[in-house]
Amino acid sequence: MSTAHAETRTEQMRRHNSRETEAQLERNIAYYAAQSDEVIAQRIEELKQEWSLERCLQANVATLGVIGCALGLLGRKRYLWLAASAFGFLLYNGVRGCEPAISQLRRMGLRARAEIDREIYALRVLRGDFKNASIERPELKPIPAKEILQAIKA
Repeated sequence: MSTAHAETRTEQMRRHNSRETEAQLERNIAYYAAQSDEVIAQRIEELKQEWSLERCLQANVATLGVIGCALGLLGRKRYLWLAASAFGFLLYNGVRGCEPAISQLRRMGLRARAEIDREIYALRVLRGDFKNASIERPELKPIPAKEILQAIKA
């Protein structure tokens, strides 16, 4: 496999990332810029619990694989195709590095773990967790959402 055109998982997610997701992230940061540190902390905890695209895909593949194997072992061999399909999808994902179901999961409101982590990081910058950050606190500057997102862009 050539590494010249190989993409990292983050690059793949960015490629599939929609403008709507980026705009929503900016709106979230702008909203929380006007909130107290306690409200920001609560939002960070919510984000830590949020299911990501990757987690949802893994859970779905594992569920289908286990159900297919269980039914196959119980004598319903025609259900083994379910496990084979699920694990084939997982193999395809591992080899190709992309998920064909991303657009459907995005329509359900799921985001990539990197996107969720980016919002957490931006909120932590906003809250002042990083003393050496070059972003001023919201009290000194009107809603710095774009600047915060620029500062943490990977």
